[in-house]
Amino acid sequence: MHSRRNIYWITILILILSLISMGSISAQKHRDRWKFEDYFPENYFYPEEDTRKNDKVGEMIFYMRLADIAPLKNIIPQKGETILRLNFFPEFAHPLFVEVRQVDNQSIQLTWKKGKAIRGYVEHATFTALTDTGWVDETERKYYGNDWKKGVCDVGSRSLTLSEWQQMSEILEEIDFLNYPHCINCSESELPYMLEYKKGRKSVSYYTECPNEKKENRLVKLLVSLVDTTYVDMSIYSSGKDVVAPAYPGGKDECEDFLRNAIQYPASAIRDLKEYDARVCFIVEKNGTIGMVVKDSYSGKDGYGFVDELIRVVKTMPKWEPATKNGEKVRCHKTLCYNYVLPKEIRPQYGHPILDTERDTSCWKAIETCYRDLLCDSFNAENNLSMGLNYYQEYLLENKSTEPPTYFDSLIYEGHWEYYFDRTPVVSHPGDSALKYFYKVMDLNPKVDMLTRIYMPVLQLEQQLHRGHNPLVELPFDTVEGVHLPYSYLIDWLKNGQLDAAKDYYGAAEDSYYWVGFYSNMMTGMKEPVIYNDSLQEDEAIFRFSIFPSFHASVAFRVTKSKKSMMLHWKILRRNYDPLKNAFFYTFKKEGHKRISSAKYECLLQYIENVHLDELPRINHVIMCDGAEWVIERKTNKGFKAHLTNQPGDDIKQLYRFLVKLTDKKLSYINEY
Repeated sequence: MHSRRNIYWITILILILSLISMGSISAQKHRDRWKFEDYFPENYFYPEEDTRKNDKVGEMIFYMRLADIAPLKNIIPQKGETILRLNFFPEFAHPLFVEVRQVDNQSIQLTWKKGKAIRGYVEHATFTALTDTGWVDETERKYYGNDWKKGVCDVGSRSLTLSEWQQMSEILEEIDFLNYPHCINCSESELPYMLEYKKGRKSVSYYTECPNEKKENRLVKLLVSLVDTTYVDMSIYSSGKDVVAPAYPGGKDECEDFLRNAIQYPASAIRDLKEYDARVCFIVEKNGTIGMVVKDSYSGKDGYGFVDELIRVVKTMPKWEPATKNGEKVRCHKTLCYNYVLPKEIRPQYGHPILDTERDTSCWKAIETCYRDLLCDSFNAENNLSMGLNYYQEYLLENKSTEPPTYFDSLIYEGHWEYYFDRTPVVSHPGDSALKYFYKVMDLNPKVDMLTRIYMPVLQLEQQLHRGHNPLVELPFDTVEGVHLPYSYLIDWLKNGQLDAAKDYYGAAEDSYYWVGFYSNMMTGMKEPVIYNDSLQEDEAIFRFSIFPSFHASVAFRVTKSKKSMMLHWKILRRNYDPLKNAFFYTFKKEGHKRISSAKYECLLQYIENVHLDELPRINHVIMCDGAEWVIERKTNKGFKAHLTNQPGDDIKQLYRFLVKLTDKKLSYINEY
């Protein structure tokens, strides 16, 4: 009896769970009712290639899906039924979807929807990733400052009179809509829309950005006038050719005064000492009033309400002088910027600028930005590093020679070196300040890679300022697992142990870190061992000769000498590209090893002697488009030496040719680099 009762309740429970599951599946299907590709056949609008994925048509489909507009091709008309539909997308307004259905001139029904998602000013639209919501999902937020709400804000329907339908029919017959092209595209998009028409088995969808006033535009104006007369004149212009921009009464200075007096600086931003450059887009109507105002697509993240406050103030502006085109007043798009700058009384001060140049402004702004971040989090190693680097650049400038700027100088100062010829630091004692923040970075014990970057600058500053050496600087460079060279190895030291006060050792450390990472990744891909920290006996040695060409397989030759024998190992790594992941990956092409005779080993030593490895710098690299990186390593019981270059001499190339002969492999492309 008990077992039957248990079976009964278990069956009821299974039925309930099934109903819940079916409901959730149904809800999921409703949420994702239409897929992006359901709306139009592949290559429907662009026969050469399906660019609708990243064009305005893709944007329109996105809005249609948000408002749950069914694909026309999925609608099966009744016998004798005609369906006419307009998908209307004016800027700074709700999308409008209008549909007319007619059956045998008896029943003519007009329905409409207004989408919730407001379509703001669209510039350089890019639809990059196919997702459940179409070709735009998270990506489009970078391009639009819109409200991506699903659903509709207004719906309605009514019957059309026979005369109203007759007007539409006459236009359709006159323009021969069933034989229209699918798409007319142009560069100057004023008011794009899409017309769809289905009669019996025949259907056509037509998209345009430059409508013909005497043809399809007549039909569009008729349709929207039957729903909402405010949609009839929705063209928005941008100032430029033939359009005179709208103007604030009194001019630009008056506009700035209005904003400055009306805007209330967000209290939370003052508390956190935050500044912001806010941008909004809005419409100046024909009568000069302010229309819809939205966040500009190029505004960054705003967690303090900067943009919201600017939108509030712009909406309260007095009437503007409207834009004109060929002497007639028109609606025009306008972008307005406002820089939120902290009041002087609460801005952080560090001293007094020595000069009053653009360089002063740039330097102080960078320092103040770091300083405000440090007020919020003084234990952030990256903030302290940024602050130290600002002062370090000033220190370098103070000790800079009068020689013309180098390539790296132009990188540091963003190509504006002419502002820095005075050789006078903006801040007092920049070396002391830089060292102070670098010490803070070391106290916080951040990642090893950050510490290795400031190792040389700290030694440089301590030496220049006659400071004692900070014991925290002693880092275990040689114990980083999987790294085939010490991180700081490719920084060239002066032979006398002194550091050049004018040399940017942080930049050199960045380069060293990059090349060590590059080399270590390649060696790891080849499953090559780390040799610079090996312990060897007096009669043992390890040599490694690597080449990484731009367009051919990478190769590593490793020669080991022990008491018993001399061995040659070689590995060839193929470089492959995965277009789906947009990334390179490596696979072994060939590998092998062989014993070499004493005579060939001695011959190899002679080639190495000709290279003069001990006299070569650790790195000799010049900027070029393509080429190859050559790396020579030697490890004995007396020490380690490596040389990385992309401009090898004939002596190095002869050495590599000899190794190729030893392997009997066809690697003739080495001669091309």
